[in-house]
Amino acid sequence: MQLQPEQRYPLVGYRGRTRIMLVGCGGTGSFLALHLARLAYHVQQRQHRVVNLAFVDPDEVELQNVGRQNFGPGEVGQPKAQTLMRRFNLTFGLNIVSHMALFDGQMLHQYGYPTEDLHLVVGCVDNNAARRAIHETLVKLNGRIWWLDCGNHRAAGQVLLGNRADLTAPAISPLGYCTGLPLPTVQHPDLLAEEPPPPPGGASCAELTLLDVQSLMINQAIATYAAQYVYRMAVTHDLDIHATYVNLAGGNARSLGNCATPANSPAVGS
Repeated sequence: MQLQPEQRYPLVGYRGRTRIMLVGCGGTGSFLALHLARLAYHVQQRQHRVVNLAFVDPDEVELQNVGRQNFGPGEVGQPKAQTLMRRFNLTFGLNIVSHMALFDGQMLHQYGYPTEDLHLVVGCVDNNAARRAIHETLVKLNGRIWWLDCGNHRAAGQVLLGNRADLTAPAISPLGYCTGLPLPTVQHPDLLAEEPPPPPGGASCAELTLLDVQSLMINQAIATYAAQYVYRMAVTHDLDIHATYVNLAGGNARSLGNCATPANSPAVGS
């Protein structure tokens, strides 16, 4: 018996302005910021379309971030979001804006939601409390904004895309396009779970990476996969997957297609 390949359906293409808010400019976000800036420059130069970028992060660069994240020694003590904004505005001649604060749904409202525009929140946060803030905002917006969530642990991680809380599987139109996907937190409800407090005197995430508990390469790998999602949504208009699971130790990656019958999802990292 010959197995038939799964039928995948691409997302409906957006032909207007692209608006991207990167939430979290640390391990994955600092590398993804470069990819997003490159994409914005490419789209504006080659396709003469506008890409609005905003970077959101309340933290400053610490010494233990240098090398592990996309920062150098001379940037220690500077706000992460503002540092990346200035660097890429200068490099590519862009007009990226930055917010040195925790994510707040009000940050999105200033842009409005024209239906011809692509609205995307890219989450690169390392805790479920931040994910809950994004989840609560996007549930209220009922599909008008897409959420690309990135997470990892040790040498593995995932990229998840969705826009609606009322779906448990991809919504496929009669014309053969995917018109909606379950939010990342619907695909993996554990992303909203309360996290246990760290033990007294326990090491921070940055300190754990210095102890090589986490692979030096996993953040860049997840950032690259996430950037490909954005590229296919904003430029080639052929994105037909909604979840990618990466394992550097095993040297493999697996993606779930936008299909009428979804496959089972593996476990996720933070």
